[in-house]
Amino acid sequence: MAFTATVVTPERILVEAEVSAVNLRTADGEAAFLPGHTPVIGSVVAGLVRLEQADGTELRLAVHGGFVHVENDRVELLAPVAERSDEIDVARAQRAAEAAEARIAELRGAEAGDRDLADAEAALRRAQDRLAVAGG
Repeated sequence: MAFTATVVTPERILVEAEVSAVNLRTADGEAAFLPGHTPVIGSVVAGLVRLEQADGTELRLAVHGGFVHVENDRVELLAPVAERSDEIDVARAQRAAEAAEARIAELRGAEAGDRDLADAEAALRRAQDRLAVAGG
């Protein structure tokens, strides 16, 4: 049995597909949404989102936070930033990861504010998420 999954960012509808499952990470842990799931509204943690499409293929997304709404055999994911695996520039993501790692090393060796270090660590996680999603 399939249901509709939609992934929306402020710029566009990234995905609208018939799926058999949606797998993602929420603030409460890993979640799998299947047909007939009870209604849920929750926050989404940045990371990999897997959409198992009705035809058996898997669509992988890098999502950088957001909210999920599940109701009436429909999953809607609202994210500030989301990218399909085929849209990710791997070389750019690798450069971003290297730059973030260098920034973290620089900040740890100096008297940096906690906010600066947290921002650099978040940038590294985003780059690593993109690389993981693009890598299959």
